[in-house]
Amino acid sequence: MPILGGARLYGKAGPWGIGLLDVRTGGREQANDVAIRLGHDLLERSTIVAMFVDRSQSGMRSESGAGVDLDFPLLVSGHNVEPHFWMMGTRTNVASGKPLAWRISTDAPNDLVDAFVSLYSIDSGFNPTMGFVRRTGIWETTGHIDFQPRPHVLGIRQLDLTPIPSWDIITDRGHRLTHPSTWQTADFEWHTLAGELQSGDQFEVNIRRELDAPSEAFEIFRGTIVAPGRYWWTTGDVQYQTSSGRPLSGEAVISTGQFYDGHSTTAEVGATFRGGGHVILGSTYSVTSARLSAGKFTAVQTTGRLEYTFNTRTGFLGFVQFNNESQRADFNLRFHWIPKIGDDVYAVWNSGYTTDPSVPTRFPSRRVLSRPLNGALILKGVHRISR
Repeated sequence: MPILGGARLYGKAGPWGIGLLDVRTGGREQANDVAIRLGHDLLERSTIVAMFVDRSQSGMRSESGAGVDLDFPLLVSGHNVEPHFWMMGTRTNVASGKPLAWRISTDAPNDLVDAFVSLYSIDSGFNPTMGFVRRTGIWETTGHIDFQPRPHVLGIRQLDLTPIPSWDIITDRGHRLTHPSTWQTADFEWHTLAGELQSGDQFEVNIRRELDAPSEAFEIFRGTIVAPGRYWWTTGDVQYQTSSGRPLSGEAVISTGQFYDGHSTTAEVGATFRGGGHVILGSTYSVTSARLSAGKFTAVQTTGRLEYTFNTRTGFLGFVQFNNESQRADFNLRFHWIPKIGDDVYAVWNSGYTTDPSVPTRFPSRRVLSRPLNGALILKGVHRISR
């Protein structure tokens, strides 16, 4: 969806915070989107926020939504505890009534024990107007409990162990999260051994158990169709990442195990070079080889990143990504200038090019540069108003 232009205003006055966003989109919809956010501080660090969003289109009834967000970071007996609740209702042209979505959660981000648990509810027909949700008409719960001791042996700074696996479970509104036979998707991950070394290097050995229960067939890769059913599979992975404090750092991941009704293996490597305080070069390469009853495929994805800082107020960022499933290469180029502290100017160019072997003019041919799959030039300015 092309964005023709927009404006944003945000700031704070005493305990009050305000945000306003107005965006004009083009393409088939030709819509005007507005978001208003009003917040107020509570206690020492807590906030209560009200939000309103509206989309108006010529010849159609406007779609809107309103919600509230309550966040209460607390310190209880020297431990961090953060209850959080939000709720939003929407009114759209495709759903009757005012479908609701809400989430209640509690986070306890502490050094020895880091725990989180949440419960989502999303009504059928809920549409956030600006933004998206993965699916509607569901219950969802997520959470983790991480035990993080500091043993001070074998060069280990801190371990990250999970007494029970972290979880993400979704079921539809007509069923209960306590009944595994009705789950739509589930993802459990157990850190059998993970942590950080005194050098800053990080390591993980994980076991993962996943469920997907598609009600319709879908294409997981070109020409490979997964049939409807209930699929449980288990994988294991080993990860190692060297400290980003070094001029040259790297990461490696290898994962293998079951996948739907077959088997898959994934390997990923990456490296980052930081030189002279001005330049950062990074690249990743990932390959997945899968064999299912419907066929086999090899998925490849590679990325490249260049950051160059000319001075303290001017910088350039370039990012490129290729994957053989969509047969395209995408580019993001961004120039950032700070004319004075508090103000920012951005110029961004996004473009994508086909790598399909059946197309005569495909990337990296020079002729393809005049025939992008998509392209957008974005100019953005930020000015700070202070009293």
